[in-house]
Amino acid sequence: MRTPSSVPLENRISYRCLSIATRITRFLAPKWKDEFGLTVIGWRVMAVIGRFEPISAKEVAARTSTDAFFVARAIEKLVEQGYVKKAVDLHDRRRLSLSLSTSGKKVHQHVEAMINQVEADLLAEVSAADAKIFFNVMSVLGDHAARLGAADASSGEAA
Repeated sequence: MRTPSSVPLENRISYRCLSIATRITRFLAPKWKDEFGLTVIGWRVMAVIGRFEPISAKEVAARTSTDAFFVARAIEKLVEQGYVKKAVDLHDRRRLSLSLSTSGKKVHQHVEAMINQVEADLLAEVSAADAKIFFNVMSVLGDHAARLGAADASSGEAA
């Protein structure tokens, strides 16, 4: 483990990643809203359902790092819009299983294509070698960050 040093705000991992993600979202969110009636949280929920379906609401909340209350509201809205279907989970009948409807899959594919284009445009400024290093580093950081709260949760401490 490295010795902590004073890191200026603009060089902090969390600040940089959030700043980039926020800029991308601010650029794309009005398009999602106008074309499909999606909010930012609605899209995040839909993206996770589309990637991991069938999935429970609890799993969606965990994968989006979003409070279960907001996830539940987003799911209800997506169901009302006809983008998400609920069904009783075959393995645990107490749990609901979420998946995209046919129209939800079409919207998901369209929004994914929009995001992929923006990310391709951003990565066009980065060499293939640097992009590979970047994604490897992001993977290591993501794995390590996922373990940050796990130790506290297993010992019963609050973060």
